[in-house]
Amino acid sequence: MDKIIKVGSRCSELALKQTHIVIGILKEHFPEYEYEIVEIKTIGDKILDKTLDKIGGKGLFVKEIESALLNKEIDLAVHSMKDVPTVMVEGLKIGAITKREDVRDVFIGKNNLKIEELKSGAKVGTSSLRRKAQLLAYRNDLDIVPIRGNIRTRIGKIDEMDLDGIILAAAGIHRMDWNEKINGYINENICTPAVGQGALGIQIREKDPLMDKIIGVLNHGETEYAIKAERSFMRVLEGGCHVPMGAFCEIKDNMLNMIAVVASLDGKEVIRLERRANLEEYTKLGEDLAKEALDKGARHILDKIEGND
Repeated sequence: MDKIIKVGSRCSELALKQTHIVIGILKEHFPEYEYEIVEIKTIGDKILDKTLDKIGGKGLFVKEIESALLNKEIDLAVHSMKDVPTVMVEGLKIGAITKREDVRDVFIGKNNLKIEELKSGAKVGTSSLRRKAQLLAYRNDLDIVPIRGNIRTRIGKIDEMDLDGIILAAAGIHRMDWNEKINGYINENICTPAVGQGALGIQIREKDPLMDKIIGVLNHGETEYAIKAERSFMRVLEGGCHVPMGAFCEIKDNMLNMIAVVASLDGKEVIRLERRANLEEYTKLGEDLAKEALDKGARHILDKIEGND
């Protein structure tokens, strides 16, 4: 291989910022290489007039990047872990997961009001069914409005669509250094985050020992355990953008502690669960929580969403 490492990234402002963060770490450890960003537009970036659940759900922000990786047009890819489907394309793997940023969602809006201070009937924008369902469960008097676009575009829609505010992931706002825009953080027990939220995944080809070695410096063990637990939960439920579900696992006292939620689209049915397990049982933890959720009514919710009920 030559001395240039080609790094695939979505072409959004935030994705490029995240890719620069990753390259910055790689440069510290492997300064002998040059790093070239290859910007790739995904279907999720191209179709902005429909909500995510209406345009496929799985792999919307990674498929074209994965194709470039398989075709050896790039050497590695930087993804937001919440965008990576649980079933990996054959020949590829997530070789490293970075240390997680703040996992919570945030409210950004007018008049410095927090979400709990909004008047009844206030219009709140989000592109996520997970957020919509949990917000309606928390405050069923809100008017949840669908919005799409990158985070700068979505923030602009507050004035453009006369919204009282929008919900975004704290991690993206922090990475963009826009903390002053945040009105308030939403507790993860009110709005449980998306699986993998706040962490970046570094994807490479399976049989690429050099890239394996290089990206090893990016991996954060605790985050890896936690996100693998969350992804095993989602894998059992086969959840994507079309299912209002979330999961958040963290390590406390050397144990995995995980909360998970499955909700109906209108927020009237919500199953929230919590469970602890030993670190090495991360896969079993997610699977057990998913099975418990199914036993407690998640199957009925999923069937209704999929039109099987």
